[in-house]
Amino acid sequence: MMKWYLITHNLHALQVVTARMAIMEVEYFAPTKTKVTRRSDCEGVRTTQTILFPGYLFVRLDPEVVHPSTVADIPGVKEFVRFGGEICTISGSLIEAWRQGLMLRPNKNVTQIEYRNVSPALLSDLEYVTSLKCKLARQSALFEVLQNHIGKNSFENVNQLVVSVLEHPVLDERIN
Repeated sequence: MMKWYLITHNLHALQVVTARMAIMEVEYFAPTKTKVTRRSDCEGVRTTQTILFPGYLFVRLDPEVVHPSTVADIPGVKEFVRFGGEICTISGSLIEAWRQGLMLRPNKNVTQIEYRNVSPALLSDLEYVTSLKCKLARQSALFEVLQNHIGKNSFENVNQLVVSVLEHPVLDERIN
């Protein structure tokens, strides 16, 4: 059965990792934020895409067809994100809500987005995560959303604690 997972990878290995996954026919999703600004020298616009979670990639695979160890062996992939010792599985509705929300967000004419089978609380959480400017704050908020979403849907033991560890920020982020 196809499931979504979250992996970590080296920051500069995204193209290598995604190219290998395309060869293995593994679907992947890296949430990006698109900024459109008008050019001052002409009537055109400049678009800039920023990866929301550098070093993280959502992957969809069937463990019976493509084993997670095969993905973990790709050069540049560090590991699968684990909560409570288990590899974190993410619901397709969460990924789909994120995809649709990011796709429609740049259109300022859209005043309301309706989703089915997605709670309004989850949508507001995803919007909040997307709006954060600091990379570390976004990562922390992502793990909090995953913890809350997985805690409500997957874990049967309510006493489990989900712990996330963030890498140290680069010097530029500390200054800003």
